[in-house]
Amino acid sequence: MGEAQRTMRNFVERVRDPELPRCDAQALRLLAHVGEAIWLYDPHSHHIRWANPAALTFWKANSLEALRARDFRPSSQGTAERLESMRHSLINGGTVAESWTLYPGGTPRQVDCRFTGIHFDDGAFGLMIEGRMPAPNKDVGGAELRAIEAVRQSPLMISLMSPGGGWLMHNPAATALMAHLDLYNIPGMDNFLSLFADQDQAGQARNRAIEEGAAQMLLRMSGKAFRMHAITLRRLHDPVTGNLSLMLVQQDVTRSWRLEQRLKKALDRERTIVETQRHFLSLTSHEFRTPLSVIDGAARRIAKLLPDAGAEVSDRIIAIRTAVKRMNDAVNHTLTAAQIAEGKFHYTPVLADLVPIVRHAIAVQSALNPGHRIAAELPDLPTLMLDSGLVEQVLENLLTNAIKYSPEAREISVVARVGDHAVLISVADRGIGIPADDIPRLFTRFFRS
Repeated sequence: MGEAQRTMRNFVERVRDPELPRCDAQALRLLAHVGEAIWLYDPHSHHIRWANPAALTFWKANSLEALRARDFRPSSQGTAERLESMRHSLINGGTVAESWTLYPGGTPRQVDCRFTGIHFDDGAFGLMIEGRMPAPNKDVGGAELRAIEAVRQSPLMISLMSPGGGWLMHNPAATALMAHLDLYNIPGMDNFLSLFADQDQAGQARNRAIEEGAAQMLLRMSGKAFRMHAITLRRLHDPVTGNLSLMLVQQDVTRSWRLEQRLKKALDRERTIVETQRHFLSLTSHEFRTPLSVIDGAARRIAKLLPDAGAEVSDRIIAIRTAVKRMNDAVNHTLTAAQIAEGKFHYTPVLADLVPIVRHAIAVQSALNPGHRIAAELPDLPTLMLDSGLVEQVLENLLTNAIKYSPEAREISVVARVGDHAVLISVADRGIGIPADDIPRLFTRFFRS
């Protein structure tokens, strides 16, 4: 070992000391004679402050001034997280050796880098980086390199651990998480469980992954800040030792979890409001039946007591009873809707002929509304399994709406035809129609155009 190499080794040993030394001019003069590329990186300004001749050659820079002028700001979030984790690891001393993909002159180069924490002359923290080209037998294929870089750049937090919870590796996103939670790889401790607020659930997920090969769970992280992570555990073997290990993939879903909880609360409130409204409508509708029956009964008695009261009184009695019938129909419709919503509505289909049901509905509406002409086109229709009461109610709704919004001189048509596996019945009027903006809301409960 030459004098320059021994000097460099001594300098590195000094830098390893937790009392990070200043990188003074004398040290730089000695490092300039080292044959391997060495440069000093400022992680705050993202510039290289100094480089030896080998590093200038590596970075394809004509001079130190030209290299200092370059911006080495991380081009991706993964690289930024990786550098921040490096700074966090070395700020109190030590060294870290990692393989990095660097881009001198825009050309990707695999470099075995040794990082050491230092202090610049102005007291700022910096990184001394020793770059060595990997041996030929360490070369890996393009697919493997891309896979490694994808893991490094992934926003997913990916870790490899032993079954007992010892960390074997983290990608930069996972390393940043550990630094944020102030958690470290403590020997003999279950570091995996310390990540989570509910360690029993985390332990169950790990046991399931060991037994079944994989497990997924939504867990709250430890620490004062509220964080929810979706975790995936997969059983595999450590490619270095061959021992059983687990891959942990975490994704921060705190924001979506909060939104889901808010939505759930809003839906619960909406259900409560709807249930209250439904109960009120059902109760009120039941209460309406008694006074309506009293009014209808009184109108019938008046008609019997005054058989010769004249046309004016008879017309008013008929108007009263017609209004009562409409209100009773509205009450029945409301109760039917409430029963459907509560799951208490009974549908009792039987084999029946549809044509008489349609004709009866038309006859009832024609008798109640003699001023409107309802034309029917009813060919031979097959017998169907249906609830005749419900079918007649649907037809009544359609016909009363057609009558309500049509002039008396305009015809209302009812047409039935056999389609593919269905019988189609249409009710058409020539009235004012429905505004185009209201059509999407036609089947909204209690909506009225």
